[in-house]
Amino acid sequence: MKKLIFLLFFSLTTCLSVLACSCSKVGKLTKRDLADGEVTFVGRVIEVTYLDDYTMKTSFRLEENLTNEPLGQIFEVWSARDCEPDFISGDQWYIFTYVYDGKHWSGLCSRSAQLTDRVIPENPYKEKYRRQAQRRFNQNQRRAVKEIKQMRKLKARNPR
Repeated sequence: MKKLIFLLFFSLTTCLSVLACSCSKVGKLTKRDLADGEVTFVGRVIEVTYLDDYTMKTSFRLEENLTNEPLGQIFEVWSARDCEPDFISGDQWYIFTYVYDGKHWSGLCSRSAQLTDRVIPENPYKEKYRRQAQRRFNQNQRRAVKEIKQMRKLKARNPR
């Protein structure tokens, strides 16, 4: 009986950890997304700082401000570490943030996407999962490029 309970507990915790990092497909940019999103920009990763077991802070050098809000040259974005984005120094990103508790947050399952080309490594993925991950990366990158064009048009139409 103890083995059965342990097996059930182990399989539940394993399933929950797998589900925590799976993201649904990001749909088209809507007016609601624009209203909810606080800051949108294109920038390069300068530094990633792990604050504790749960939180990381990433500094970006701003390359293009896609909103009409004034932003500094350096912008900090917070992320949860349970399923963290793969921010690597020097990579270019399209960042779409939300404000929570006075900080700008963006995560792996948000509208943000890496713009620097990337090839998903073969290890530790099995071939099937590596292909799926590469396909998802390419889809997110194409979506982000389209959204950047939309944001530029909106910014031009609504100058401050």
